[in-house]
Amino acid sequence: MREGPRRQVQGPVPAVLGLSLTNFRRLYRWLNLTLIHQAVWPALLLLTNAPAGAVERLPLRWYLIRLAAPALAAGLALVYLAQPPARGSSRERGESRPAPHLGPIQVQARLILFGLAAVLALARFALGPPGPALRLLVFGAADVAAFHLIHFGVVLRSSSSQDAERGAVALFTLSWGLRTALLVAVGAGSASVVLGFVGGVVLGAVIGAGSLALRRWLGGALAGAAFHWLVIYLILGFAG
Repeated sequence: MREGPRRQVQGPVPAVLGLSLTNFRRLYRWLNLTLIHQAVWPALLLLTNAPAGAVERLPLRWYLIRLAAPALAAGLALVYLAQPPARGSSRERGESRPAPHLGPIQVQARLILFGLAAVLALARFALGPPGPALRLLVFGAADVAAFHLIHFGVVLRSSSSQDAERGAVALFTLSWGLRTALLVAVGAGSASVVLGFVGGVVLGAVIGAGSLALRRWLGGALAGAAFHWLVIYLILGFAG
């Protein structure tokens, strides 16, 4: 008679441990990818004679090294996404979000978004110099790809939570704040580490939430990525 209640108490424990292990694996995977994406260049600034200038003004050798970090992070994220989904994740349970039906306004908004990005990119080349412009836009594409594949790819797919999208935006925001704080800490910024982190968190929250909103409204990952690339690398990137 005593065995029955005991089993009822112990029954949920494996499920709780499994959920904790799943969360740990998701965060560990996110951390590994984020450290490759965000911490490699600050580490090189600290440990080598790497120049701390703007990415488009770096010597070619250092530019390629800086470009390699987000490109590698994006590539590893694609490798993770090519694997079978984790047990208990939304994709494993067949709960992927259906493709939304786009109305006339949404179709026009997509055309405006992608058209504006293309026009501004061509304008940057026309204004010149084309070499630095090309470097900034290529680096921006790798950086945006890493951000979106990690957070709206790996993180979203490996989560079984109903609030997975909020969690992805929260980690997106944290990643941006971490990068800003690390760059300030190694002397590549003028603000304090705390202010750099706060500023990065604010900007990351705006870009992350805006990207997610456009992914939902305009239907597709490219819309959110185009918004990110447009704001950061076609507008703010050339305004400094």
